[in-house]
Amino acid sequence: MCGIAGIWSRGPLDDSCEASLREASRCIADRGPDAHGTEIFEKAAFAHRRLAIIDTSHRADQPMKDDSGRYCLVFNGEIYNHRALAKSLRNAGVNFHSTSDTEVLLHGLIREGSAFLPKLNGFFAFAFYDQEAHTLLCARDRYGIKPFCFSSTEGGFAFGSTLDAVTAFREKPEIDREALAVYLQLSYIPDPATIIKGTEKLPPGYFIEISKEGVKKKKWYSTADAGAEKTEENPARTFRSLAEESVRQRLAADVPVGTFLSGGLDSSVVTLLARKHSAEIPAFSIGFPDHPYFDETAKAREAARHIGVRHEVFEVREKDIEEELHSILNAFDEPFADSSSVLVNILSKRTKAEVKVALSGDGADELLGGYNKHRALLRSLHGGAVNRTLRASAPLLGLLPASRSHPLFDRLRKVKRYSKGLRLDFAERYVAWASFTARRDVERLLIRSVPSGLHPALAAKVDLLDPHDFNSVLRTDIALVLANDMLRKVDSMSMHRGLEVRVPFLDHHLVDFVLSQPPAEKIDKSGGKKLLRNAFSADFPPGFFDRSKRGFEAPLRHWMATALKPELDRLTDPVLLEAQGIFNADALARLRRKAVSNNPGDAPHTLWAVLVFQHWWERFFRKGR
Repeated sequence: MCGIAGIWSRGPLDDSCEASLREASRCIADRGPDAHGTEIFEKAAFAHRRLAIIDTSHRADQPMKDDSGRYCLVFNGEIYNHRALAKSLRNAGVNFHSTSDTEVLLHGLIREGSAFLPKLNGFFAFAFYDQEAHTLLCARDRYGIKPFCFSSTEGGFAFGSTLDAVTAFREKPEIDREALAVYLQLSYIPDPATIIKGTEKLPPGYFIEISKEGVKKKKWYSTADAGAEKTEENPARTFRSLAEESVRQRLAADVPVGTFLSGGLDSSVVTLLARKHSAEIPAFSIGFPDHPYFDETAKAREAARHIGVRHEVFEVREKDIEEELHSILNAFDEPFADSSSVLVNILSKRTKAEVKVALSGDGADELLGGYNKHRALLRSLHGGAVNRTLRASAPLLGLLPASRSHPLFDRLRKVKRYSKGLRLDFAERYVAWASFTARRDVERLLIRSVPSGLHPALAAKVDLLDPHDFNSVLRTDIALVLANDMLRKVDSMSMHRGLEVRVPFLDHHLVDFVLSQPPAEKIDKSGGKKLLRNAFSADFPPGFFDRSKRGFEAPLRHWMATALKPELDRLTDPVLLEAQGIFNADALARLRRKAVSNNPGDAPHTLWAVLVFQHWWERFFRKGR
């Protein structure tokens, strides 16, 4: 687990390259506190920051070259089947100098190039350079667990684990206003778009080949590879076997390993399986003693007692947010407004004090239909008197109060969203329920108009949807929400604290199996995650799998009036807004009033998105690096 950056040039590198490489390395420094290195060739240069997990000796440091010096690799991630791959390579005559997965990847790429990618079980982003042929091969893992940003011009190609590492090789960046609008809508920017014009995110399951002939981007994995739906006599048994093997593989490390335990189904199952293979594994949770509606540590404690693991709960109070706010906001290389990132960051910081690797339950919701959105979409397809009544009642329901901070008003908020969504076609409904802010509200916030309709990056994901195939909804969520929100959040926040997070539910054998199963095996009117429940309900007390869970949320409405208020006052000052020329000051003032009212709806989340953007803008455009 590391940070990577580099540049490939058609001609010899100029004198400024070394300084740019140093700056790019600085931008990824948090991702690898254990070692750092650079390698400069005549027409290419690479930087690496290492978080040592497998073979912690300096033999595994990067950039890594082969004995001939012709090939060079910078790699971020873990290859769980590296020992089996190494055995095969040894039989082919390869001599290894370390026990690292990096060296296995290096020699596999030397021999097979991009054909080696399907053999990898793990998560990764890398750049592999052939000095003699002057070619660069870059790739990203199947689901986007590890990030890869790049910029391609006629003169060359720059890449990095973070967007600011890429822009270290470019002239002053320019904001992409369309990307800003979709960010305010979704709370993140879907690949391949970024907030900076002329830069991209490599989509999951893609590789790029760079040579004198140009840049070629190709897909090497798709969730459609799972093939046609097929029934199985006992799918729960197969699911359990695959999940157990995935957890077993992800416990392999030369450093201490723990788990994140929220008390929900996903993290409880991961912790149960980890405990089966490692008697001493600890579990870590985060709670809000001052905000009972958001605090679910009682469930986490119950799960920990039942599983039999050492359990630590980290309590978050107002002073923690005040102390950590700037550090957390500085971890974003581009605006990202999933508010639970604050919690993941603090949880990662405190977990890192005890272990260097944590297993999480991320991916199960997207894979198994675990979100409220999934149940709502399924329910919306079946018509009936209730749907007809709610559709007709949407204008009246819109007058009712809505808030995420109160049980009754949160219920009303969901009913209002559902009734409005029923008036849309299926694709529009999906987008509405995947958004925090309506497009028309985004347009009111911005001074400059933006093109109407869906952002191209969002439209490309929605094109996967088929109302007659609920697996298409899950595939869309994997491509959109999982890759660009959930995994990005976990990667950026955990790596900011020097912690590696592994996601057992995203082993590709497990994912391909689940996607090959009919939707009814995963979700029906009674709820989602059926495979998970059927496979593991006998391992937990009666009723454990029947209780509802809020999700990993932060008490934003309260924070807007307390811990976040000074920063909001500063970054939404009318004088600043006028000079900046991005936001409508009057619309923003109305948003602030609504966010702390008794009927806030999702206004606190929209305001949080503005705050995150303003902090990012100030770092990159007002103060400079």
